[in-house]
Amino acid sequence: MATRKEIEDAAAELSEPVAAQIAALRADMAELGAVVTRLGKERAAGLKAAAQRTASTGYAKGEEAVDVALAELQSLEDELAAATRRRPFASLGLAALLGFLVGVIFRR
Repeated sequence: MATRKEIEDAAAELSEPVAAQIAALRADMAELGAVVTRLGKERAAGLKAAAQRTASTGYAKGEEAVDVALAELQSLEDELAAATRRRPFASLGLAALLGFLVGVIFRR
């Protein structure tokens, strides 16, 4: 029958490689965690850059649309001014008619 000392020595012999393997596994897990963290940060940076590019493009397109709308409004204003200069009495009659219609509508 084995003595207590022999059992403890055998257990110590077996536990040393297991402890070394556990330490190696912990180191591998820490390295894996660092790699996953780095990949996550790189992916987040890429997504942020893509979102900024998309936002910049959208902002530029919005500004372009506003510029086009303002140009169209300016063109309509110029046409209205030109028509008023060509036919001042017709423009005055049209303005009076519109004023009368607005007054009738809002009086009720």
